[in-house]
Amino acid sequence: MSADVRVFKLSTGEEIIARAEQDNDKDKLILKQPMTLQPVPTQVQGTMGMALVPWLISAKSDYVEISLQHIVIETDPKDEIEKNYLSSVTGLSL
Repeated sequence: MSADVRVFKLSTGEEIIARAEQDNDKDKLILKQPMTLQPVPTQVQGTMGMALVPWLISAKSDYVEISLQHIVIETDPKDEIEKNYLSSVTGLSL
């Protein structure tokens, strides 16, 4: 199965974007290079922007398994978010 880019809302309230594949264990997904949006200050004083940052900053691997019981919603990302995600993880400008 190919790794499709998906957005997940977790039971903890976190929202992440990642390439996802079904694990052989049907109760889990493999997330490749999961990232989350985080507010960041911009050049304009008093305004905030959004940046994609690694979901697990201290993790050794770019692959994580997540139990399906922790996923509340799974959906397609907005086109611009998917484009930015793919640019971040591949280093290519899309």
